[in-house]
Amino acid sequence: ALIAQPGPGAGLPADGIPGVAAAPGIAIGTLHWWRETTPEPAEAGQGIAAEREALRAALAAIDAQLAHESEAATARRAGAEAGIFAMHRALLEDPALQAAAETMIAAGKSAGFAWREATRAEAAMLSAMADRRMAERAADLLDLGKRVLRALAPAGSAPVQLPAPAADGDVIVLAAGEFTPSDLTGLDRTRVAALVMARGGPTSHAAIIARQLGIPCLVALGSALERLQDGTPVIADGDSARLHACPDAHLLAAAASAVRLRAQQREADLRAAHAAASTRDGVPIEVAANIGSLDDARNAVAHGADAVGLLRTELLFLHGDAAPAAADHTASCQAIADALQGRSAIVRTLDIGADKDAAWLHLPAEDNPALGLRGVRLAQVRPQLLDDQLRGLLAVRASGPLRILLPMVSEVGELLAWRERIRALAAEAGTDPEIEVGVMIEVPSAALLADQLAEHADFFSIGTNDLTQYTLAIDRCQPELAARMDGLHPAVLRMIAATTEGAARHGRWVGVCGALAGDPLAVPVLVGLGVTELSVDAGLVPGVKARVRALSHADCRQRAGELLRLPSAAAVRDACRRYWPA
Repeated sequence: ALIAQPGPGAGLPADGIPGVAAAPGIAIGTLHWWRETTPEPAEAGQGIAAEREALRAALAAIDAQLAHESEAATARRAGAEAGIFAMHRALLEDPALQAAAETMIAAGKSAGFAWREATRAEAAMLSAMADRRMAERAADLLDLGKRVLRALAPAGSAPVQLPAPAADGDVIVLAAGEFTPSDLTGLDRTRVAALVMARGGPTSHAAIIARQLGIPCLVALGSALERLQDGTPVIADGDSARLHACPDAHLLAAAASAVRLRAQQREADLRAAHAAASTRDGVPIEVAANIGSLDDARNAVAHGADAVGLLRTELLFLHGDAAPAAADHTASCQAIADALQGRSAIVRTLDIGADKDAAWLHLPAEDNPALGLRGVRLAQVRPQLLDDQLRGLLAVRASGPLRILLPMVSEVGELLAWRERIRALAAEAGTDPEIEVGVMIEVPSAALLADQLAEHADFFSIGTNDLTQYTLAIDRCQPELAARMDGLHPAVLRMIAATTEGAARHGRWVGVCGALAGDPLAVPVLVGLGVTELSVDAGLVPGVKARVRALSHADCRQRAGELLRLPSAAAVRDACRRYWPA
């Protein structure tokens, strides 16, 4: 398959069908429309006992399938994808859902009809709730319903039917209105080079799976995509968020050249990944990894990460049956610390809420969950939860520095209270009370008060995803606004500048752990604004290190100041392409 991996720019023209980039890279292939293959169940059953047994067998088969897919994703170190399948298993076991289907079977309905109606009714109820998390759960439930209906079909039903290859090496750009996780089950990576969708957003489960698989993905392409026919030759450009239909020979040659150059660059980056990264004028920049599991930690080491810049501890326990105890935190973090072989790790305390929900937490429904009980605010309703985590972290014995990162801090009083709590718990356990404590800068008030926070924090880590959301007043889970959710907006850059300036007054260092740190166009901007640590997905570490080595720190500082005066994110990106070309 002709696929180019992420880079600062493909050099392709800025025309074509505009969309939103959900997974980077460039792919050349033939468009093929995925078409729904979920069977239509008969309404009448063939006997209550037979239909009950059919439903039981189908649920068991899908549970085994989901377990296998979750294990396979974990083996590929695709933690986010594994989490999706684990969550679907939990939905499958919902006793209320199974009871609703059983009631309809008892009334004479077929297993397929009963299951479909039960899932539709539950999904409709969830969709009617104001909480966006529940609406997303409804989509997961409907997807799960499709899986079970396929299992109940007499001869089964394959979720994706691909045409026979026209020639050796023939690859497909798979298109749909919007994919769901079950649609992508068993996706043939040797045939499918990219995913393109008329609808959807970059945070959808299909987008997550595309990123884990390492294939380009474009969403929100709209009606222009829907007008394209099967067999149309296309170039899916996940870097510039464009789909080029019926490209001419010149454009095909440019894309193929980009693919070859990216492959060569990727190999060179991997060879140099374990060396430290410094700018051309000698300024060191630490390139760390964002992780959410033990496998992620091993993957970070394998890709040359200097450290772990963000351990998302909630991902370790999100799909469990109960709240983690102190011993659970100690065991999981100790294993990760051991796997890092002396590298430092920044451990973020549980950041549950907004778009991350844990069934065991029983959070109250919120009209605006992104503005509600998340991060350290959870202590207002579940103080024991964070106390247990802090006790667990303080018991870890790591050969490298272990630092605690507090999410959703908005003012100095919160930081002082948490520092005092950490000291008290350390004294109680007889451990080091001077463990480093940092603040995650993701709330605009924290960025604007960075000079005050820096007096009491040991470091800052900027979460650009949420900082962008809160600065621009755009819900990061809202697909219709996905194209405007750009961390290179000058208002967001001014927040970052305020953070680094405030930190510098007290000699504190600043890292970035949001998606912006892995954006090749943004790397020189962040370096120029005074960021000294970039934490990215492990697979991006080699490329980010290579990008840093090609930069002049002095030039980045000068140019970054100019960018703050530009009027839009698009203007910033255009300037970055001129200042720091690939």
